[in-house]
Amino acid sequence: MSDLARALLLGGLAAVWLVGGGALWVLLLAVALLGTASLLNDAASQALVPRLVERDRLLPAHQRLDAGSNAAQSAGPAVSGAVIAWLGAPVSLLLAALAHLVSAIVLWTLPQDARGGRRPHGLWRAIGDGLRFVHRHPRLGPQARWTHVWFLCNGAAMTLLVPLVLLELEAGPAGLGLAVGALGAATLAGTALAGAVAGRLGLARTILLERSVLPIAWAIVALPAVLRLPAAPGLALVLAGLAVAGVVMGLSNPSEMALRQRATPDRMQARMNATMRTVNRAMIVIAAPLGGLLGDAIGIGPALAIVCAGFAVAAVGLALSPFARGRTAR
Repeated sequence: MSDLARALLLGGLAAVWLVGGGALWVLLLAVALLGTASLLNDAASQALVPRLVERDRLLPAHQRLDAGSNAAQSAGPAVSGAVIAWLGAPVSLLLAALAHLVSAIVLWTLPQDARGGRRPHGLWRAIGDGLRFVHRHPRLGPQARWTHVWFLCNGAAMTLLVPLVLLELEAGPAGLGLAVGALGAATLAGTALAGAVAGRLGLARTILLERSVLPIAWAIVALPAVLRLPAAPGLALVLAGLAVAGVVMGLSNPSEMALRQRATPDRMQARMNATMRTVNRAMIVIAAPLGGLLGDAIGIGPALAIVCAGFAVAAVGLALSPFARGRTAR
């Protein structure tokens, strides 16, 4: 249903623009509704994976899913930009709506036992169950709390990246596109290596590796602003830091998803995913304006230095928690 809702929203938005009725409030409303539908879709789709594969196959399953997602997210903006330049933005929205409609049809054809039956459950009770399960769990609780901090820092970092490239380095839209593309390509490369690394380190240690390296990666990104480097060497450092960040994030995400789902019974999968993702996305909403305000107040370099310190705190907190002291899942 969430894919069908997104298809209707995107198709309706395109229709409004085609007839000349577009306005900012219409766009903002559509974005809010699309975000809600996407959150529901993500929680449900992640809960579906353990129903389709055995628990010991969750890591390679998420590795493949992440590879496809990263490739689509890297190629999607470029394809969309070409369509917009050629046919206009409404046509691009219509094509996106068609893609969601196809996805809805494919998902609806899955067998009933894979889709799962209806389970009557009050909304607030389900939310409470999800919160209690996650935050009382000896491993998922610390992972959730320190991941919320991670998302807060990452949201601020990605916000600060834009003025860093456009204003501090004066690299223009092409430089920003190159930076985002480097991050996406590196994440895809890390995802390809995720199974091999987790096979040697285990799921928890792979996650801790990412948490430990990420402050260093973003410190490299921050150096051009802190040292006031010229555009060319500054952009090179930004690309290098983003490449390191992308690789370790690609390594970690399949392990994070596999560890969460192995620790969660089937009946709690959707509520666990919704609990994690709702707060994580809320952290991004908070972090984006805070990152911008901090950058304006003290400068891009110092603001990124504070973000790096936040990443380091999240890494140390998770490393010292019961998450790290428990048996490493494989």
